[in-house]
Amino acid sequence: MKTSTRIPEGQEEYRRRLLDKRTEVLSGLGIKFDTLARMGRVAEEDQAQISHDEFVSLHINSLDYAELRLVDEALDRLDSGDYGICLACEQPIPAKRLRALSWARYCVKCQDSVGMDLDRELGFGIARVPAASAHQA
Repeated sequence: MKTSTRIPEGQEEYRRRLLDKRTEVLSGLGIKFDTLARMGRVAEEDQAQISHDEFVSLHINSLDYAELRLVDEALDRLDSGDYGICLACEQPIPAKRLRALSWARYCVKCQDSVGMDLDRELGFGIARVPAASAHQA
């Protein structure tokens, strides 16, 4: 692992992308609840729909918080000099992947193998059905 705190040239672009994403996620948090709260009292027959909307809003907010956590972790790795290094194999993550997903924690190979299991344990994302199983269904 790297110990340098200086950000190598070219990584300022990643910092900007991460900060932009962080701002975007933060701006969306709470808006869903504000909309529901402004409705005030509603007819009894509308309660089921409102309960469902609240459930969906809570789920979306939890996904937003998980994404925010990933972005904050990436910013921490950027500050510590470990940004762009796969957390599983400790090899550099290709720039193409980082441009597409600035908060990537794993290279594609590791994401496909250990990354999904580790993310599931940490509560990030959802489980994917393997392609072979999806075709059999």
